[in-house]
Amino acid sequence: MRTSSRCMFCTLSVFVCLAVVFYSFHIELKHLKMRSQELPIATDTITALDNRTFIISLYYEPRLGQTVRVIAIVHISVKELYCIFHCSSDQNVFVRAQIHLHSDRFGFPYGTADLLCAEPSGCHYTYMSFSSSISINTQQSILFEVKNRPPPPISSNFTVCISTLFGNYNNVLQMIQSIEMYKILGASKVTIYKTNCSQDVDKVLRHYIDKGILEVVPWPIDRHLRTSKKWRYYKGLTAEIGYFGQTAALNDCLYRNMYKSKFVLLNDIDEIILPVKDWDWSSLMENLQNKHPDTSVFRFESHVFPIPVNNSGFDLWPHVPGVNILTYRLRLPNKRNNFNAPKMIVNPRDVFQTSVHFARTRKTKTNIREDTAILFHCKMRNKYTIKDLVPHDRLMRYNLSLVPNVDKVIQELYPQQ
Repeated sequence: MRTSSRCMFCTLSVFVCLAVVFYSFHIELKHLKMRSQELPIATDTITALDNRTFIISLYYEPRLGQTVRVIAIVHISVKELYCIFHCSSDQNVFVRAQIHLHSDRFGFPYGTADLLCAEPSGCHYTYMSFSSSISINTQQSILFEVKNRPPPPISSNFTVCISTLFGNYNNVLQMIQSIEMYKILGASKVTIYKTNCSQDVDKVLRHYIDKGILEVVPWPIDRHLRTSKKWRYYKGLTAEIGYFGQTAALNDCLYRNMYKSKFVLLNDIDEIILPVKDWDWSSLMENLQNKHPDTSVFRFESHVFPIPVNNSGFDLWPHVPGVNILTYRLRLPNKRNNFNAPKMIVNPRDVFQTSVHFARTRKTKTNIREDTAILFHCKMRNKYTIKDLVPHDRLMRYNLSLVPNVDKVIQELYPQQ
């Protein structure tokens, strides 16, 4: 009987001890969870970790195994950075990031970078944070949500990525005409990165957002770094990053739409990838894919249309600020051996990194001949005269659709008195 009582007492003691341990552990987990929930979640497009590292966005990267790819802007001196995975078990796991600074920073001290973070085994997470040291107090961190996890289904055929609007951009008419042309050619979505623009352009942006065709991503790069309108650094320039961080915006747009869109177009708002043999992008890409089945990056040579031609038949919107692309019907001939600034249509799921004119892919890159399609680049350049140019009227094929579509938008936004 005494032995039985002793056993019962020991069992009860062990149970009490385990209960105390479990309760203490539960309280500690609760405190950890509360501390994790108290951490701020990043809501800005560009978030400064310090004055050398700026986080743009985080994307799940299944093509490299269980990895997270972080689009960032970093100073060339950054050599060490840690990804902190905030596991659902309330454990924080530090993983040293592989830092891949893009080669095309064009001499500026800051450039686009990919931070590759391998997922820790057994960690179920939604958020990550970052540290320059493995010993930092994570209570000071900012949380970032990992996107594309799991990858969403494709919902668009063509998405156009535009970067970046700056300098109080005010080319209202050309913006409307370009977006309407993108729609005619087959765009389901247009994504624009905006640093700043005029009130008139902002009205246009709001119109297309309401119509569901446009996504505007705030791009306040000038709040963080001294920016340049030049793409290349030269001695004496005080800017820290070129062309308002254009390549970082393009890479974010690529990954933002990687699993949403079958194809992504990377060009500026004053450019249109214009089929010559085909009517729209769907027929163009079907033919190109049949001809080049192993290609995932199609590059279209830029053709500059530098001066307008007087044509009263298309002078329909004199009260709207901006360039009327329908009056630009003369092309500057390209020189055979020159670099003619191509832009791209890509299969984003095969592309790992993009610049303005080139993309890194695991498949083939193909340059498309001008008799198949061109990059229509409507940009005023006064140094040319008509005798320097040749006629090119492919855009006129679309005027019966383009003119009423543009007119409808302008009537809504700029009703004449």
